[in-house]
Amino acid sequence: MIEGKKTMIDRVKTDLLVDASIFAAFLIAMDPRSSGIAVHEWLGIAFGAAIIAHLLLHWKWIVSTTRRLFSRAARPARLNYFLNTLLFIDITLVAESDEAGRTALNATFSEMERLTHIFNYRETDSQLGQLNQNGKLDGAAAELTSLLEQARRYGEISGGAFDITVLPALEALQAGHSIAQAHLALIDYRNVEVQAQQINFRIPGMRVTLDGIAKGRVVDGGVAALKSLGYENILVEAGGDLLANGAHPDGSLWKIGVANPRPSTSSQWLTTLSVNDHAVATSGDYMNTFTSDYSLNHIIDPRTGLSPAELSSATVIASSVTQADALATTLMVLGVADGLSLVGRLAGVEALLATKDLTIYRSAGFPVA
Repeated sequence: MIEGKKTMIDRVKTDLLVDASIFAAFLIAMDPRSSGIAVHEWLGIAFGAAIIAHLLLHWKWIVSTTRRLFSRAARPARLNYFLNTLLFIDITLVAESDEAGRTALNATFSEMERLTHIFNYRETDSQLGQLNQNGKLDGAAAELTSLLEQARRYGEISGGAFDITVLPALEALQAGHSIAQAHLALIDYRNVEVQAQQINFRIPGMRVTLDGIAKGRVVDGGVAALKSLGYENILVEAGGDLLANGAHPDGSLWKIGVANPRPSTSSQWLTTLSVNDHAVATSGDYMNTFTSDYSLNHIIDPRTGLSPAELSSATVIASSVTQADALATTLMVLGVADGLSLVGRLAGVEALLATKDLTIYRSAGFPVA
């Protein structure tokens, strides 16, 4: 693409120089000095006239060539219900043409919607919905069993801070109920058994939510769909979880902002990042809060059944959006000290944490704007 850009500019410059030379020769032949205008001024006028002539004569070619070289298929920040959250799914890519780009976008959205249907517990006919209703599932999709296994791993490395079985406590808080021991007794990710295509709950009444990891998995699925079609320079984002691959259409790194969880207090962004071939995910108490002071929200500490009290947001940079998503949720539960300790043990992972009073903590390798 860079070579194509250079070729187009060189062609225009060469043609303009030729036109300017011809026009200047004609004017000089007309004895321009008799008008009191210096020869170099006539050359400037000639060159300017040539530019205008080219714009008028070749504007269609210039526009079509530019669009062909830098075509960005429409970025339909499509408004979708994504795991029951109304948000924009935003995809940017560099395509050969608008038609090719739109075809790729439609295929990508279809794949993301397919994965969403598997992981959304709110849909009674989804595989996760069926698992929660029956306590078991036969013939589970590979995507579901794989994600459950990954969720188990994050539960293990976090000492249980990441736990997909918090749904009973979450729904109690959403309904305005107090957390009881009966809710806590149902929380333990180790009681979800996965064997080949079969999933079982060891305790009756258990229910699973994959909201703390599935959004990342769906974005990864969208990126994989685009890569399978040959696209490398892409940005796929859903509700703050994203993966940037390759480069921006202008050749620069993708630039993103980390949202301020309390934007009314200061600027819209905590920081900005230049990203290339990395995933970024943010979890925050402000994204789905049940109280005006953010004290009760969609993030649940499995040990208490309540929302953690220390952080307002956690942003993670990782190699996949699945990993970044799960770890952002995990760090919200762990807090500053334990959270940064965990990040320090994980290769290729960095984090930025904001407390309730917006004090900022970074891991050693997190970029400073």
